[in-house]
Amino acid sequence: MAEEKKEQQPQVVVGSMPYRVSMAEVDAYGVMYYSRFFELFERGRTELFRALGIEYRQILQQKQILMPVVEAACRYMAPVVYDDLITLETAITNIGTRGIRFDYRVLRDDVVLAVGFTQHIFIDPQGRPVSFGKEVFNILKEKGVITGEPPKDEEGQQQPQQTQPQEDVTQKLKNFIIERTEGKDN
Repeated sequence: MAEEKKEQQPQVVVGSMPYRVSMAEVDAYGVMYYSRFFELFERGRTELFRALGIEYRQILQQKQILMPVVEAACRYMAPVVYDDLITLETAITNIGTRGIRFDYRVLRDDVVLAVGFTQHIFIDPQGRPVSFGKEVFNILKEKGVITGEPPKDEEGQQQPQQTQPQEDVTQKLKNFIIERTEGKDN
């Protein structure tokens, strides 16, 4: 029984990308400027989609689907400086009918420097919400990245499921922050 539940547990889709910090991205003190993290997050989700065989440009042109950010946050735990070789981990942590969430970790040598997330909605060129999450879910399923069937909503329609329970992702991010903070105090 426990094995059954384990198999039905949603999965997080994670991509990893190395990145070297340039002089243009740092402030006068040589520290990466805070808004640059959101540009890094954009690169991470674009590259994750590309690695999964989903090119955003193609979606925009062919299906005319836009994915604006409706919520974003970043928690900075240690400075990222000029010429640092960092790793950005990007995870799809929730796929809904009309939106998707990405969570991010920025690391240097396995030390977590920052964590964040962006929440996106799917809209048409006129700004109206559209259902596109099922297609994303099915693409990921076809590629063998996730398993299972999207759950049904109250009307019996299939909806994409979270790729990992939200509480679990939130707790992991909190744990990263706590571990990093405790490491500073010692």
